[in-house]
Amino acid sequence: MFENYPEERLHIASITSRLDLMERKFRSILMERIIDAGRPIEARDLLQVSGFDIACVEALCNRMAAKRVIVRNHDGMVEFVYPVSALPTHHQVKLADGRSFYAMCAVDALGAAFTFGQDTTISSKCSACGVPVSIEVTSEKVIAFEPPYLKVLHADLKQANNWAGSC
Repeated sequence: MFENYPEERLHIASITSRLDLMERKFRSILMERIIDAGRPIEARDLLQVSGFDIACVEALCNRMAAKRVIVRNHDGMVEFVYPVSALPTHHQVKLADGRSFYAMCAVDALGAAFTFGQDTTISSKCSACGVPVSIEVTSEKVIAFEPPYLKVLHADLKQANNWAGSC
């Protein structure tokens, strides 16, 4: 299927490599809560599900925002937890377990299969021309995509500050 396309690999550190064990656990809780709620969440939304007190939740949110893993709006609501967006985007991901969410960008949508350890179906559209895009990822491999001339371009933006969540 991909014989005619060269495969290049970009080697950058994963988001989880920036996090300690508690931050990794908290990131998972944040992602799950945003997916379940389908909206931005407040720190108090996390108290029961995390088991942490408000001071700990705020401290974790602040640390993770400083590490550019989450993006909070001016009211302190968590809007983005890479790769999950609490706001609608062009990139909708459906997980094998039936849940769906918006990804922050096309590359984040592709990475969702790895983040959640599940097969995914991505429904998107080209940001430049609006052509519908669909991608199926099974067993961590792209098995189908439309349109047939689809390409993925990724730029290493680790030097940028909240590039996907900026206005």
